[in-house]
Amino acid sequence: MTEKRESWITFAKAVALLLVIFIHSTPRDAVSGFLTGFVMPAFFILYGVAHNNRKCRGKLKSYLLDRARALMIPYFILSLVMLGIYIAIYPTVDLGFPPLDFVFWLIYGNGPLGRVTHLWFLRTMFFAIVIFSVIDRYLHDKSIATRFIIIAGAPGVGVLLKFSTGVELVPWGMDAVFIALSFIMIGSEIRRYHHLSPWSKGPVIDLIGFATAFGAYTILSLNNNFVNIGESTYGNSIYSYMVTGVLGTYIVCLLSYYACRGFPSLGRYASSFNNLGQEIYETHPLIIEASVQMVGGLAIWETLILYPGAPLLILNFPLSLIISYLFASKVIKRSGVLQLAFLGFRKPSETHPRQTFPVPEPNGNNGVECVEEIAAE
Repeated sequence: MTEKRESWITFAKAVALLLVIFIHSTPRDAVSGFLTGFVMPAFFILYGVAHNNRKCRGKLKSYLLDRARALMIPYFILSLVMLGIYIAIYPTVDLGFPPLDFVFWLIYGNGPLGRVTHLWFLRTMFFAIVIFSVIDRYLHDKSIATRFIIIAGAPGVGVLLKFSTGVELVPWGMDAVFIALSFIMIGSEIRRYHHLSPWSKGPVIDLIGFATAFGAYTILSLNNNFVNIGESTYGNSIYSYMVTGVLGTYIVCLLSYYACRGFPSLGRYASSFNNLGQEIYETHPLIIEASVQMVGGLAIWETLILYPGAPLLILNFPLSLIISYLFASKVIKRSGVLQLAFLGFRKPSETHPRQTFPVPEPNGNNGVECVEEIAAE
């Protein structure tokens, strides 16, 4: 895969990560609700697009072990670190539950209620990758109808897990896993028939496609309201979410293609940003929470009326972005212990350009990764 061909994917991932930080920096309102219709689905879909199924099928065990290292080691270590921090600062900082409750939610694999940590994404991505990899291995040469049944049925299975058990949060977030699985499979089908070619069909068709997709996305997203599958909030309809996820990803990828075509350097900047993407994702919510606890209650912020979320956004978004980037590039990058905690492995001194969020590759197999393009495609 050449740098030119992958630049639009790289840039789209960077945009999605920036929007995740933006959403976390604001209260739940119309703006964040509008964006939740596609931001997380974009990561899952683009994983499916970039994943080289053919290359990974032959070494599935090794591949899944790598995924476990990259996703589950940070999930467990950082969860314990967050527990330790909360024990140290409680009750000075009280999140509405004692530390012992936090221990219960860690064992439960999801929660606490109203305080599901951002680490749900790592856990969900790993389990979704495992199921997807098994399905792909045995069904890749079957009729598309077989795979489509799974794509269409998986979100319903996820929602059914919640309502059939009667719990607010499904253990280990398995409902989110099935929803993520569907998005990954959609991305994989796109790669199967479209390979890694940009999602552009010419200026006129693209303009019509953009206008149509944006209009449909706006209507569906506003009607579906806020979505966070990590805390089992699906909006009014999980299938509206599936549609907005695909439409929003299409819009971002189309705009990313034109942005990179007009400004080629954007792809390089996005690649550098994405190389630290997992560390940034794992760090930024802690900075936001610290910001809210320390200065979020100051009355001066309430005088800013640009829009209801302005007080939090003005402070949280730049601080969380800048500090998390500096921490990742200047601190984590230089510490093997911190790399283990945040990445599950030690990065090589010169990071491979395709070791990007949301699933960076361990320094194994001589740097050969399953997401790279092969000549046969």
